[in-house]
Amino acid sequence: MFTILDKKRYFEQLFRENYARLYYYALSFLNDSELARDVVSNAFEAVWAGRDRLEFSSSLVPFVYRLVRNACLDELRHQKTTERFVAYMKEQPEAFDERELQEYELLIERIHHAVEELPAQTRNVFKMCFLEGKKYQEVGVEFGITVNTVKAHVMKALRLLREQFSGEDFILFFLCMKKRAEKR
Repeated sequence: MFTILDKKRYFEQLFRENYARLYYYALSFLNDSELARDVVSNAFEAVWAGRDRLEFSSSLVPFVYRLVRNACLDELRHQKTTERFVAYMKEQPEAFDERELQEYELLIERIHHAVEELPAQTRNVFKMCFLEGKKYQEVGVEFGITVNTVKAHVMKALRLLREQFSGEDFILFFLCMKKRAEKR
């Protein structure tokens, strides 16, 4: 059994020995040094926050790499979603002024932030169902949960998101998701 002091030492060693490699790994995805540092720091924060649930008897290095990789992919998806939405809005025949485009960009940022604030499991299930377009059964298999549990997470996410956005903003959110699904 690991004591808190043992876990702290292990974590410090894990950080010292892997931070630089993880930073360059993240940088290879993101091409943004500040963002890469943030992603790696957030991954280590997540490991430390979950120290009571993690098994320290095995190497956590692959786990931290997976955290960094998933965070990088999430960031790239977010960037692509924002770019597509802005490009879509610019292509519309109606004349949008710069202020309206900025409002839509802010809405996308608010939505992204709200999704990131969801509880971890709910957020991951929601992203896979809505952003990646996976079926509930596929998500259930990937997480080792039932389809009903997947549905419960999606409903919880929608409820929490609905509480944060006005009716019009919430409808725009779903229009964005619909456009994204149509482009696949």
